[in-house]
Amino acid sequence: MTRKRKVRIDRIIILVLSSILVAGIIGFGVYKGVSFIFSRISTEDKPQNEIAEPVETVQGTKVSLVDYQVYKSDTENIGFDFIIAQLQFDSDAPVSFDLGNLQTSEKIYLNKVSKYIDTLEEKSYKISKLDIVSQVVSDQNSYVCKIFIPYTTDSYSLRILNSSDASMIEFDLNKNVNDISTLKFETDQNIDIGNTNVTVSSCSVSTMMLHNGMEYQVPATMNVYTFNIHVNTIEGNVMITDARFVRESSDEVISCMDETYESVKAANCLNKKLEIGENGALFFEASANGSGPDYSGSLMLMFSNGTDWVKIPTILE
Repeated sequence: MTRKRKVRIDRIIILVLSSILVAGIIGFGVYKGVSFIFSRISTEDKPQNEIAEPVETVQGTKVSLVDYQVYKSDTENIGFDFIIAQLQFDSDAPVSFDLGNLQTSEKIYLNKVSKYIDTLEEKSYKISKLDIVSQVVSDQNSYVCKIFIPYTTDSYSLRILNSSDASMIEFDLNKNVNDISTLKFETDQNIDIGNTNVTVSSCSVSTMMLHNGMEYQVPATMNVYTFNIHVNTIEGNVMITDARFVRESSDEVISCMDETYESVKAANCLNKKLEIGENGALFFEASANGSGPDYSGSLMLMFSNGTDWVKIPTILE
């Protein structure tokens, strides 16, 4: 073989190897690019609440029924009834259970019931007093807690399916029945100041507030309590000039939020001329961590046509 021919063969080999290497690099780049695009499409197609990592269920968690109460409404149509179920969760490891594994026979997942609870709170039903939980997590291998289960069926029974082990719990809806009204708190007191009569009612928690017309984000550690005011009769230029909530056990005074605050459902009636037939509200921002006697107390109102505080015994829950 001549020297020139050998050099030519070496060049061909180098050229072939270089072509293979370039093709490999291009192919790998295309693969990674396509994989990235499909991963983005897959992520963007998922609802945001499905992207967030849920509580991971410990395999082998057993769910059993301890007790339950059925709450039905015959006087006010809220669109659903509900069960407060006391359930026991047992595992070989510390309990960690995603409520998304529990589904009612009406296809309601029990990790997605906040809209039902919000509806009840807005109508002054004090669900918080029932000690329900939204997450089942414990450092113990056995955990008992109360779960909120809404339903709309007219049937005599309701079932919940545990998809983690295909077990079933059934509730007889004709047993342990309570009237929803037992959970409702209303001040509902008529107040006469001179020839003015107003009704103070419906202590509730407001979640959607405005400040100077702009959305106001209520801090997670706080609640905004609302007392609705309805003007029945009035004479002259009368205003509520001040309002306070005084806790019974500590004598702590919580001042009313000023007139720059309102909810999306009710205007603030502090320091505004009251009009007959008007519906307004007074708002109080207080710690959400209090409980029991700390929240028993008195709503105190000062009217422009009076000289003394009007005291209304009530409770914030």
